[in-house]
Amino acid sequence: MKSDSKIIALLATARIANVPSVLSNLGVGVLLGSIQNGASFQWPWLLSLAAILFYICGNFFNDWADRDWDRIHRPERALPQGMFSANSYLAAAVIGTITGLFLAALNGFGAFLMALVLVSFIVQYTKVHKTAAWSVIPMGLCRACLPLLGYVAMRGGLAGPVIFPSLALLIYIIALSLSARWEAKGDMPAEKRWRSKSLLYAAGMIAAVLPVLTYPMLGFIGLLPFFVWLRLCLSKFQSPVSVHVSALLAGIPLVDWVTLLPMGLIWLKLERTSVMDPMSLTAFLLAPVCFVSGRVLQRLASAT
Repeated sequence: MKSDSKIIALLATARIANVPSVLSNLGVGVLLGSIQNGASFQWPWLLSLAAILFYICGNFFNDWADRDWDRIHRPERALPQGMFSANSYLAAAVIGTITGLFLAALNGFGAFLMALVLVSFIVQYTKVHKTAAWSVIPMGLCRACLPLLGYVAMRGGLAGPVIFPSLALLIYIIALSLSARWEAKGDMPAEKRWRSKSLLYAAGMIAAVLPVLTYPMLGFIGLLPFFVWLRLCLSKFQSPVSVHVSALLAGIPLVDWVTLLPMGLIWLKLERTSVMDPMSLTAFLLAPVCFVSGRVLQRLASAT
């Protein structure tokens, strides 16, 4: 077995194309929790590494649990092909998760507790996702925890503003997961496609609540790039299901941008930040950079 084939297989197991969206999700909470910092804003690199470890290790844990199902339905994956042992995947998942919890704890006890909650949803999803229709909820909650983790790490506790982007991610991931279930079965029935479509639009509207309530004149601006991409997902990238799901996965950072783009402008308007502050630049650039990075990485390894 060529070493480069194994590397690509590991990147596919890690769902490397989705890692940029993890940073974007975390960043919503980090920025909302850092509004008092302004020019002194610093990105929490160790917390970012923790979030990435949780995501990647969750995928290793998932593929370990699904190895028998994958032999029939996803034989192209690494474990069905015998590239690695199942025990190596489990060990990597456990060690990486423990490391992530340690890194989260360095950002405070609140961050550690939120990381534990996130890990519990990862475990729950892995246990039930092939047997329970409601498994899309713990999967969505894994993503919804990322803004909460970023906010708690910055502020030491939760507050109302971060609830909206977290809820938006929950709804978006549920909608995406409803589509992903048909990846190995064929095209989605029209009724289920309509349900997923409605939830996707709802996610964007929920993400816009905070900026609209804060400054209505600027609050809707983040919906423009989100709705443009969503329209492409529902037309040009509608089928096959694998293409549709990959496009929706790449669009996860745009859910965050619905909040961050107008909030960045609002902070400038209220003179909380200046144009070249690290906080302003992060608010404006993080989500689109993660979106483009994710789409590019999908050419290297599968996002699903």
